[in-house]
Amino acid sequence: MQKKKATISDVKQVVNRYQGCRIKLEAHKSKKKLYHKEGTIEGVYPSIFTVMVDNEKKPSQRLSFSYSDVLTRSVKINLVENGVEDATAFAF
Repeated sequence: MQKKKATISDVKQVVNRYQGCRIKLEAHKSKKKLYHKEGTIEGVYPSIFTVMVDNEKKPSQRLSFSYSDVLTRSVKINLVENGVEDATAFAF
C-alpha cells in the first residue's frame, strides 16, 4: 500500500495550524552550507510564510520561505513546545 504523497496545500494547512508557534528550522543557504535558526511562524500567505527569527547579537530578523521549500525538504522545520523539539508535526 502506497503512502499518500503530500501536496503544497497539505503543507499550507500544517503551517497555518502552527502559526504563532515556536519552531527550529534548518535551511540550505547554498550547496554546502546550512543554517539553523529558531523563531516563530509569523505570517501565512498564499505563496509563502514568514518566520520571525530570534537573534542575540542583532535585532530580530524576518525570513520568508515558500511551501515548496518545505515539501522538497530544502527547509526542515521542527516544532518546539516547552523546550522539546517535535519533528513529527512537519514530517512530509
